[in-house]
Order: sequence, then C-alpha cells, then structure tokens
Amino acid sequence: MIIMRKFFFIAILTLLSVVCFGQDGGVIKFLGIPIDGPEAEFANQLISKGFTYDAVSESYRGQFNEKTVDVTIHTNHDIVDRVYVAFPYTKKEEIKGEYNKLLRQFRNDAKYVDFSLNEEIPDKDDIPHEMSVNNKRYKASFSYYDADRDPVEMMNALLDKFTDFYTPEQLEKLKGYVAEAAAAPDDQKSAVKDKMFAAMRIMAFGGTPGSEPDADKAMKFLATFMEGLKSLEDGTVWFMIQENHGRYYIGLYYDNIHNQAQGEDL
Repeated sequence: MIIMRKFFFIAILTLLSVVCFGQDGGVIKFLGIPIDGPEAEFANQLISKGFTYDAVSESYRGQFNEKTVDVTIHTNHDIVDRVYVAFPYTKKEEIKGEYNKLLRQFRNDAKYVDFSLNEEIPDKDDIPHEMSVNNKRYKASFSYYDADRDPVEMMNALLDKFTDFYTPEQLEKLKGYVAEAAAAPDDQKSAVKDKMFAAMRIMAFGGTPGSEPDADKAMKFLATFMEGLKSLEDGTVWFMIQENHGRYYIGLYYDNIHNQAQGEDL
C-alpha cells in the first residue's frame, strides 16, 4: 500500500533528523526564560520583561504573542516545572481562528516537533456544540528536544525501542551507522543516512527498498517510533480551547518533563 510506504518514509526521515530538532539548546523556555530553577528566580525574570503580579489570581500579567496574557508558575518542590499561559477571552466566532493561528505558529518553529499529527479545526465545526454536547476537546501538543543532548546517545536510545523489529545484532549494526553518520563530514552524511535508511527498512520488513511493507507491521513500527520519541522528549508544549460560562479562551502549557514528579513522593 502506497500510504504505508509514505508513512514509513516520513518516520525514518524524521528519525534520521533527530539531531536537527532544535535551534535552541538547554531546557524548554518561555519568553527565553528557562523553565527551571526556583520560582522566585523565574518570577523575577518575568517581571523584568514587564509582567506584573496579581495577588488575587497569583498570576503574572503581561504581553505574549501580541496578546495580554496571564501567566501562572507551577513548581515541584519549588523547582519550576510548568508555565501556564491563559490567553484573553475570545468570541466564539473567533476562537477557531485563534487556535489555528497558534497551531501554525508552533508548526513553523524549529524548536518544536509535531509528533501528534495535530490538525487545524475545520470550518464546519461548531465549537460550542462540539464541546458541550459531544464533549470534544480541541487540543494540540508539540515535543521539545534539547539540542545540546548527545545525538548519538539519543539515537541509540531510540533504536533500543525497536527490539520487536530488530535482533540485537541488527541493532548494533544500525548503531554503527548512527556513529558513522555523526562522525562523517557534512558532504558524506547524506550517503550514510541513505545506507542506514535502506538497512533499517530491509531489516524490519525484508524485501527490497521498492517493495511494500506489511501494513500491520508498518503501523506497529510507526506506533513504536512515535512512542519512542515521545519517551525521549525533554519538554512539551500543548494548548487547548477552554470554556468558562459560555466564554472561550486558549490555555497554553509549557512543561519541563525532567522537573515533573515521577512518583518519588508516593
């Protein structure tokens, strides 16, 4: 099936481009401020950018993405792990456009990767009806990867997720290609990647590069690929349409995965 081959190509090409995810190294940031460290330090940096504190809502009001927003800082043991941004209320006729605009902005930002196959809200959707009657959630999410991470280590960790598709010997061979690609001069990286592409496909599905992979196995491969990359992310950005007494707005979340609770307090 052509569609399966297309998906497989996209998956592998993305896999081989992991090292190019971000232009911005380090932890995930909001307005250039790392979402990390003590709350007081983060708050001071927000204030230095013109935000003002509201003691009633315990949030900070200021300008973001051409809007006046309210920002709430969340911590885990006083270390910042999440920043929540509440956009202003929007008319129900306009919330769809605001959502789609924000979705396109994140898609066009090289720091974030769309592994959730986010889709714009179609014109036909009646958002109040869909949310209140059908309990539909309009949500989009993007992954963030620290560009300073060792690309070879990250790629190898991703390959380790594919034990259902490759033998230990095959995985070692693929990891050899990863190391070779990382060490190769820029003008030779493409050739090494092509060699790895062909090897991965043949090892996983057999046949020749032009043959069609088994549809069920290809879908399982893609699911493993998506889950593997999600498990390696350093942060996420996600947003959704929220409703309050018939009024609509967008809530945007920046999460530092490494600072969030991992069950250590259970």
